[in-house]
Amino acid sequence: MFGIIKDWREQRILDNSEFTQADWMQAAERIVILDRLNVDEMKHLFELATLFLADKSITGAQGFEITNAVRQSIALQACLPILNLGLDWYAGWSSIIIYPGSYKSNSTTVDEFGIVHEGSQHRSGEAWLRGPVILSWKDAKHSGQANVTGITLSFMSLFISSI
Repeated sequence: MFGIIKDWREQRILDNSEFTQADWMQAAERIVILDRLNVDEMKHLFELATLFLADKSITGAQGFEITNAVRQSIALQACLPILNLGLDWYAGWSSIIIYPGSYKSNSTTVDEFGIVHEGSQHRSGEAWLRGPVILSWKDAKHSGQANVTGITLSFMSLFISSI
């Protein structure tokens, strides 16, 4: 019963998507790693990305403006690791925060001797078990490019491995 409702909801989201196939193709062209996908895989990725955007909020931090191009890029990169797994792997969290560049994060750790160390680190991103996923757009926009470490792909994969 619930499967029927879920399928109906997902089909409704896909049918009413604000992005056309051409929009998704244009966004995918900017992510070189997606060139390896065949037509069926690309179509499935576009569907997953559409459902991902309906399910997750993407918010800018420090004045960063979230455009449709940013949303599509993040969704495509985030859905690549779950292409053959499904969106259920991202259940339980709902937001992505995008900083314009690396950001400073305060941290407190306790070493093996019980000494507390406090400090700050510059980060390109982080993933929490129940969210949010936090990314630097400066680094995320180059994810999936040739010879570039994919920050979005890395943090989304890290999130999956922590489940």
